Amino acid sequence: MKNIYAIISFLLLAAWNLSAQPTCDNPELVLEDDIENYASGDVTLQSPNWEVWPGGDATGGIVTDELANSGTNAIKIDGAVSTTDALFLLGDQTSGHYILRWEMYVPDSTKAYFSLLHEFPTESSVSWGFEAYLTGEGAGRLELYDGSDDVAFAYPTNVWFTVRLLLDLDNDEARLLVGERTVDAWQFSTGSTQLLQMNSIEFWVEDESYLFYIDDLNLSEIPAAEEGQYCYTAVEITTPDFYQVPELSCFGAGYDLTGNAGAFAGYWFSYTPPEDGILSIASCGGQVDTRGWIFSGECHDLKTVGVNDDRCDTGLGDDYASYREAVVTGGTTYYILWDDVWEADATAFELAFQPGAEPEPGKFCQSATAITPGSYEVLEMTGEAAVGGPNINNTASSITSYAQSEWFAFTPETDGFMTISACELSASDTHVFVYSGDCSSFEGLTLEGQDRSSCPQNDGSLLDSLFVTAGTTYYIEWVDRWTGGAELFGWDLIFEEFTDVSEAQLDAGLQVFPNPAGEQLYVRYEFGETVDDINVQLMDALGRSLRHARLNAAQAGTLEMNLANIPAGLYMLRVSADGAMVTRPVVVR
Repeated sequence: MKNIYAIISFLLLAAWNLSAQPTCDNPELVLEDDIENYASGDVTLQSPNWEVWPGGDATGGIVTDELANSGTNAIKIDGAVSTTDALFLLGDQTSGHYILRWEMYVPDSTKAYFSLLHEFPTESSVSWGFEAYLTGEGAGRLELYDGSDDVAFAYPTNVWFTVRLLLDLDNDEARLLVGERTVDAWQFSTGSTQLLQMNSIEFWVEDESYLFYIDDLNLSEIPAAEEGQYCYTAVEITTPDFYQVPELSCFGAGYDLTGNAGAFAGYWFSYTPPEDGILSIASCGGQVDTRGWIFSGECHDLKTVGVNDDRCDTGLGDDYASYREAVVTGGTTYYILWDDVWEADATAFELAFQPGAEPEPGKFCQSATAITPGSYEVLEMTGEAAVGGPNINNTASSITSYAQSEWFAFTPETDGFMTISACELSASDTHVFVYSGDCSSFEGLTLEGQDRSSCPQNDGSLLDSLFVTAGTTYYIEWVDRWTGGAELFGWDLIFEEFTDVSEAQLDAGLQVFPNPAGEQLYVRYEFGETVDDINVQLMDALGRSLRHARLNAAQAGTLEMNLANIPAGLYMLRVSADGAMVTRPVVVR
């Protein structure tokens, strides 16, 4: 009888342990702090989860009701008040798989900082795992200790956004997501001290320019990494063929969350082509709304080669399945990711490879049609878009990832100004992008400018007087987001050489006021002699021209620029005259 009771007890305990294991849908909550159960003041004095940096005169985070992501309270980290250095303790785990997240608010023109510590610091010893500096105006950098370069990232200002940190201690992996995008992945145990342990997250201020808020922190244990769930557990494909993508779950994606929690689950494959050629992925006819990605590089240094959302029929009459081609190099491993941005259902996809295939002219950035100044036609757009994908690195504004494109390339022999205009030759709504850099990945491209519908007489695109340098190749991409894939239009490439007016002369003759500006901005100019051509543009962070004015044979005067309906934020005023160019930052409030 005792043996029967023992067996029953063992089975009950085993069942309890099984039910207690974290799942993708129900992670096991380890720590949670919504900052609601505290009085105003230093949180360190009210919670065992918070500590202050030891030694010196540092203070902890301040509980405040000034702002909150949820409820009424948040933690304020304010460099103007004290030397704040707050630590949120994580438990010193050395094994397991976790996701840590918190909500963060950084006002315009202020800075913020957070880091991970492998061990609790002492007055003489610090063991940073990484440091993240939010340097103001939505620009940040991640500093690792593995010998790699710092990683630049973007974050939103004046709104609450989510920071997520995935820590797979069993596989020694870490990945940081800020806002809607993955910033980087790395070996977790690297750091100023190489250690496989997570002790705390630090929120610190260097000086009074730092001000930010923290709310809704939680640490959860998630399931162990299974085959295909993450880049580092990708399923290897050896032969091009049809393959099955299982129902998507867990936390293996997150490369573009599109404004919500979608696209956090995913499934990974890897393929190494035996020679150069063209690789394609297709979920066409699979009856599932998919998004597929192609990456090159290592899991700790992925580069986006291609991505597509809605380009082919699901088989249900909707163009919501994915198709994407990429120029690939023999012997290089490529990673294919399918995420759940729209649906998590199981589906099938085809991986195809054309060995030795040369990219068609104009269909890829790598095969952009070389041109000189003149008039050109776009007869069709059937190529593979770059910025036509989601918000990736230097592309801070999405136009959906089903766009196709047509590519051109211009290499000026001298410094000067390039104008791209579809104003005279297009009756349609067009969208153009200009890049410099390396075509092998999205991250290798630098967005120099883009425009949709700036022509005063129609919906054509106008990029006026874009400064270009001798010997640099500029890639011009027209996308079909608005025109449709078969609509014909024409456009002009105009180039003006750099002339004799110096930047110093131009800069000295300009005044821009008020700054910050409200609904009106004034540009006062005064030069010693008449300037033939003054071109004034207000540009956003993507290089789009929001306001544009041109003056001829001008020497002195004041230009008034109406800023009504322009959102608050940081912009650049670009003034060019007879070949010289200066830029001034303008804050619109």
